[in-house]
Amino acid sequence: MKHKNFFMVANRIFDLGLKPRDFAVYCCLVRHSGADGSCFPSRRVIAAECRMDKKTVDTAIENLSTLRLVKKVGRYRRDGTRASNLYHVENLLE
Repeated sequence: MKHKNFFMVANRIFDLGLKPRDFAVYCCLVRHSGADGSCFPSRRVIAAECRMDKKTVDTAIENLSTLRLVKKVGRYRRDGTRASNLYHVENLLE
């Protein structure tokens, strides 16, 4: 559920024992996600909003992927070059 000035995260996120970096990145992705749980913020944007470097963001996303909280899909432009990743965030509210 997303509103203009806030977003919701399920209470059970605290039961998963996430490291603070993983929690911050998960919340950032939830903040950017649409109703279908997908979003595509750049690593630079995630790093800036979470106040961490891009390597730490990569580690957090890898951990979230292992826990199946986030699915990362590479996106490509028509000419075959890499674009930002598409993320599907697991909705724990359901």
